[in-house]
This record gives sequence, structure tokens and C-alpha cells, in this order.
Amino acid sequence: EITALALCCALSACTSAPTRQDAELFATARVVTDFESYDLRRVGLLPLLHDELLAEQSASIQSGFLGEFSRSTPFEVVCLDSADLAEIPGSDPYRRGWYDPRTIISLARRYKLDAVFVGTLADTQFFAPQRISAQVDLVACETGASIWTGAVHLDASDSHVRESLMLWREESTSDDYRGSEPNDLALISPRRFARFAAWQLAQLL
Repeated sequence: EITALALCCALSACTSAPTRQDAELFATARVVTDFESYDLRRVGLLPLLHDELLAEQSASIQSGFLGEFSRSTPFEVVCLDSADLAEIPGSDPYRRGWYDPRTIISLARRYKLDAVFVGTLADTQFFAPQRISAQVDLVACETGASIWTGAVHLDASDSHVRESLMLWREESTSDDYRGSEPNDLALISPRRFARFAAWQLAQLL
């Protein structure tokens, strides 16, 4: 009987439902060799840059990235918006398409940051099938240099992306989504899709 019980337990373990850790990763990352030497505790998150992004779309994406980076990384993540940038001299990222290093240093001093997430959206589609392509640099305030760069491209028309998204969704226990969430919400909500992209990147941090 003991042998039979042990066999049943083993079979049960083998047939257990897949978890979000089984979700396929589509993100890639490059990291500097001395990454571990940086003491990173408090990290700012700047709005992701895109030439044609509407204000509400930008806010939705940043909210998704903030939620997942706060949950899935060891950092205290501080959300910074356009109003914070407006107070920093010499910053015009939406016209230039990049952040001046002086902006990073000024933000670090003002908000006591160890590093800043600086992101760029290369491609987005906010209706089904959604798409998002993003590159995020983790810039150390100590040096002004990027010490980690992650990139992800997600296209919901790809069955592998949809399968991975559904596995991730099943274990999303955030209070924002607990309860009766429709099965397809992650496929049609820009915030949810952005959060999935951020989770992909966070797995490599």
C-alpha cells in the first residue's frame, strides 16, 4: 500500500499543471561583467519613449511596467512621469528620442536613486492582435552608463506568445487582477500585455 501511495504521488507530481515559470521567454539581455558590484536598491522608471504614443497609452504601458518591475525585481521602483522631467533642465526626450546623461544625474540627486530604467518602444499595436517591442536600459547613476540592457518582442498573433501569456496570466495574483478576470483580457488589455513584457524582462534581471 505504501508503494502504491508513493507511485500515485509521483504520478500526481508528473502531471501537475504548468506554472508561469514554464512560460517561454522571448526576452534577451546583456549585462556588464561587474554588475554585481553595483549596490542597487532604489531605481527610477522613466516613461518609455515612442514618437507616436498618446498620453493615455504611455501611462498604461508605464503602469504595466511599474507593476511588474515592482513585483518581480529586488528593487524599490519609483515611477517618474513627464512632470518630473519638466523640472529637470536640458531634458527634451520626446523630441530628441533619448535622455541626456545630465537628466539621469539630476533625477538621481533629486529622488535619491541608484539607477534608472530608460526604455524605448520600437513597435506597438494596441488592438488585437497586440504587439510590443521594447528595449530597456538600466543606467547606473554612479557612472551614467548602462549596466544592463534587455529587449523583448511580443506578437499576440504568434501561438507561442499566446500560450506563454496564458501561463503567466494563470498565476498573476496581483490585487489588481484577482477575481473574475476574463480569459482573453490579457490579449486585449494594453496594460496587461505591457506587464507581460515587463515580466519577460524581469526574469533576466
